[in-house]
Amino acid sequence: MIKKLVLSVLASFTLVGCMGQNGLSGKLVKWNLEVTEDRWNREWIFLGLWICLVYPICGLLDILILNSIEFWTGENPINGKSPLVDIPMEQVKKMGFNGVDKAQIQRLNANNAELHIEFESGDKATFDVIRTDMDYTVSYRGVEFYSGKIAE
Repeated sequence: MIKKLVLSVLASFTLVGCMGQNGLSGKLVKWNLEVTEDRWNREWIFLGLWICLVYPICGLLDILILNSIEFWTGENPINGKSPLVDIPMEQVKKMGFNGVDKAQIQRLNANNAELHIEFESGDKATFDVIRTDMDYTVSYRGVEFYSGKIAE
């Protein structure tokens, strides 16, 4: 009975964090790209790391543990980044944006965030979001163009 309970709790922690920064895998890829200038040597290292199961183990650790920690704490323990969270299109339209393909917000700290928007045209823009109590403002390059209230 206790074993089933422990397994259920562990499963619940791991199932919530599958989408995240994948910080460990990202660091491994970055290292692989920087270890040598020669693309053939990078490929051999890449293949060797796959054969030795380094890439699959890093991916599994990201999916099962590190992204779950990111989900619960709001910060990836490997790279310190906060997760990107999709924003509903209704919220984006309220701000006056049209032709939006994707919108995500990334928390920087308790009162600041960045709004990343990708438009259907292929253009991308990053906006500053500042929260004061239950109010927030969205600005671009220091020019405020939207303010709203945080729904409770």
